[in-house]
Amino acid sequence: MISTSIRVALSALFFAGALALAATGAAQAQQAPSVMKQCGDEWKAAKANNTTNGMTWPQFLSQCRTQKEGAAAPAAAPSPAPAPAPAAAPAPAPAPAPAPVQTYQPKPAPVHTAAAATGAGQFATEAQAKTRCPSDTVVWVNTKSHVYHYAGTRGYGTTKQGAYMCEADATAAGDRASKSRIGQPKQQP
Repeated sequence: MISTSIRVALSALFFAGALALAATGAAQAQQAPSVMKQCGDEWKAAKANNTTNGMTWPQFLSQCRTQKEGAAAPAAAPSPAPAPAPAAAPAPAPAPAPAPVQTYQPKPAPVHTAAAATGAGQFATEAQAKTRCPSDTVVWVNTKSHVYHYAGTRGYGTTKQGAYMCEADATAAGDRASKSRIGQPKQQP
């Protein structure tokens, strides 16, 4: 009988030890997700406040667990979850990024303006030429090529160098008519 009572006592002792071990494991299992959740909440708050100090999530989690487990180790009995650490003061706002520097200069749009009058009978505007010769046709003379263009043609008022003139003055100056005389009567030789 003694052996049976010793067996029962030993079984009870092992059973109690197993229960104690299970209770400790359960407490630690409950605490581990709690620590993970707390660290996760602190990480979210630090990210929102921009106070992670350049740490990545794994670095932050390691530091947070060390702090949480270090605070929980001295306590013999399970204690309520420690309050989250106060968030550090927000870091100063970073300096604004410098504006991008343009490395090229865009080509300016060509400006087709009449050149200032350079000779007798040459005018900067069509209106000035019309006042000079109200009964004659006003033409655009390309002063470089000495070819004149009629109103309504592609070259009228658009060449780089030129001036408005009366057709009679252009002919007298030795300028010739363009070959594209749209809508103009043929000139008699």
